Amino acid sequence: MISEDLEKRTHDLLVKAAHVYREHPRAAARLRQTMDRFAGPLRVAVAGGARSGRSTLVNALVGEDVAPLEPAVFVTYRDGTQPRAWCHPEQGRPYEVPVARSPEGLRLGVDTAVPAAGAPARAVVQWPSRVLRRTELIDTGLPVAAGRVLPEADAVLLLAPRIGEPEWEFLRAGRGMRGPAAVPIHAIMVLTMADTHGDGQPSGLLEARRIARRRRREPSLGALCQDVVAMSPLIGHAARTLRDAEFRALTAIAALPRAEADPFLLSTDRFSAAASLPVVDPRMRQALLRRFGLGGIRLALTLARTGSTTRSGLADKLHEYSGLKDLQTSVAELFTARRSALKARSALIVLDQLFRTELLPPSAQLLAELELLVAGAHDFTELRLLSALRSGRVELPKEVALEAHRLLGGAGTSLGERLALATEATTTEIWTTAVTSTERWRQESTLADRTPAQRRAAAVVLRSCEALQAGLAATRGDL
Repeated sequence: MISEDLEKRTHDLLVKAAHVYREHPRAAARLRQTMDRFAGPLRVAVAGGARSGRSTLVNALVGEDVAPLEPAVFVTYRDGTQPRAWCHPEQGRPYEVPVARSPEGLRLGVDTAVPAAGAPARAVVQWPSRVLRRTELIDTGLPVAAGRVLPEADAVLLLAPRIGEPEWEFLRAGRGMRGPAAVPIHAIMVLTMADTHGDGQPSGLLEARRIARRRRREPSLGALCQDVVAMSPLIGHAARTLRDAEFRALTAIAALPRAEADPFLLSTDRFSAAASLPVVDPRMRQALLRRFGLGGIRLALTLARTGSTTRSGLADKLHEYSGLKDLQTSVAELFTARRSALKARSALIVLDQLFRTELLPPSAQLLAELELLVAGAHDFTELRLLSALRSGRVELPKEVALEAHRLLGGAGTSLGERLALATEATTTEIWTTAVTSTERWRQESTLADRTPAQRRAAAVVLRSCEALQAGLAATRGDL
């Protein structure tokens, strides 16, 4: 109900703006594009520098080898009935180009080469995928990302081995925009070298995740992004697409005595040497190195030796230890379930800029309506509190923390999910539960033994309960 109200009010404001600017071609075209995007899928950018693993992560999220797409450096992947691709030149109309699959990803036709030095090629790929039906993915390098992605993407996965100045600049760029952009609900920081901790052994990957949890508690970082996740895109991708031949090769090596196999796991040269590990031919060992990395191979062998004896079982464990499952959970909770809020934020950013730069007599009134809408957008406040609770920047007592997470929409934003009710619950049961929740959190927000931060958090949860109750009352005809 909360998201539906924000979505409706944003749509109404877009319609008003389209009417006001209907005779101004540039503004009207921008509004048409914004309305089309508002009605379309969520757009999530996967941005990072060279060798940050962004294309590998795109493959891991899609579950297929579609990236990198060359020669383009700014690629949008969306769902479609069959593989197709279009080149978008800097000047001129888009045109369709042939696309072929290769072991390294997709390749566009030769006529799509970068048209001029320093001018990045841009492409749109249509690919049949369940993942892409509701979420488009944008694969782009960090040097062009801030100026190009922030206006075009609804959310961003920012990839880097560690958080350096380029990453801080990118995150600050999102915060530096005016109006609704000041609410930093659109970014997740992904530390992508998790497999280098402890040589890819389970303990090392767990240590990388502990480092990420520590970083996400930092107020300066929490003020700019929603979450920090450590993962290995390479291992996550291999887990999502583990092949029978790879599983057989890994289990064959795992079956060897450790004293016989482990000396060949000390370096890539030893592992790939022609005379090493005769149970697996050199070509397959080279393929394993490309797909898993040496750390991933070590991890897979450890898991195979300790109970992962089936292909699906090994893939599940690799998926978990890689950190990909953590990232997918974060994306599902903070992005996918909140697509309405994120898409509304993107549309409101465009409107805010338009009302301030394309001045017409009604612009001031429209800007006032926008500022009022943003000030009352409880969806944004919910997302910020969910992020603070996930990271530990705000801590509630255990007896109420899970309920707060649920009422804020962390387990799903539908009425039943927020109130933990079965689908067959009666109207009376729903109403009673909503009223009880409201009263409980009204008391929680005034408890003297709570810290100021806890009382502020409880007040946000109370506002969510009141919004649910108001929505129910409206449907019951009580308002």
